[in-house]
Amino acid sequence: MLDAHQLLWTQIAAGICALLFGLTLFNLVRTRGRMQAARSWDKVEAIITVSRVDQPATHVSDDLNDATPVIRYRYRAGGQELESDKVVVGGLAMTTRVLAAKLVGRYPVGAHVDVHVDPTNPGEALLEPAAAQNAAALVAFTIVFGFIAATLIAHAVAGHVLYANNGVPLFAFALPIVVLLGGVFCVAAYIRTRRLANASLRWPTAAGTVTHCDIIEEIIEDKRDDDDKSAVRKVHHRYQVDLRYAYKIGKRDFIGTETNWGGTAIYGLREVAEKAAAPYRLGQNVTVYYDPEQPGNAVLEPASRKGAMAPLVGAAICAVVGGVFLTFLIKVGFG
Repeated sequence: MLDAHQLLWTQIAAGICALLFGLTLFNLVRTRGRMQAARSWDKVEAIITVSRVDQPATHVSDDLNDATPVIRYRYRAGGQELESDKVVVGGLAMTTRVLAAKLVGRYPVGAHVDVHVDPTNPGEALLEPAAAQNAAALVAFTIVFGFIAATLIAHAVAGHVLYANNGVPLFAFALPIVVLLGGVFCVAAYIRTRRLANASLRWPTAAGTVTHCDIIEEIIEDKRDDDDKSAVRKVHHRYQVDLRYAYKIGKRDFIGTETNWGGTAIYGLREVAEKAAAPYRLGQNVTVYYDPEQPGNAVLEPASRKGAMAPLVGAAICAVVGGVFLTFLIKVGFG
């Protein structure tokens, strides 16, 4: 049983977690609602005026989220000349230098692009209203805070920590369940990607030109867990193909960065990355498959299956790890 002092703090913690759950759920619903509404906003022509990456002069490792993409554009709406730097609902979060450069590369200065403008408030505009950069994090936080709040509320109501028959705390069952949920999300991601790949085979095409093809080298440093902040335990090198191609739909300029639907591949050897980049060279003419509803969503090799099985591999790992752990807890707790 919980004594009066422990019960009080359990109730306070339950209230705080319930509040955080409510706030994250509200923010998630509001974000989804704004994304849905923004898709029906008016489209107007805009010109990119600023396209850069803000980053500190020095940093420890290339896997740190210390870079901010900055994209500004000028447009005319409601009889006014307006400027904005809003790209997605909720704003752009800090990310790695590679990902920031990849986003900025899609919007070079001087490019003519479509922006979605709120007809009731012309000063509110977005470049990518359908992008859900922060939605996944909001979903994760909502689930975590919801589970913690439910667990603490149950303990506060019962007046003691809830256990299985053999003394295993019931909250211990949360970890394998979360892992299994991760597997479900991986399967959902695979199904979505497969549907997108099949649909892209029937997309219209446009003539494109490779404007950039290079190998990005990232240096990842592992720090020692001691007082010497400057000590480096190990340095890893990894490589990515930085490919960009330009194409035009009507009067609008687009820069594509995706080769296929397998995501951005990361290589441990430069030679392997160079081999992957070999089919493309600067100035090469390419055929671009683009989404007629969102022309900025494009790919060069819609039939390619490279990397397509990665979500299923992740799902299999989650299923095995979560299933084994859950089975163990059930046997120990209720056997």
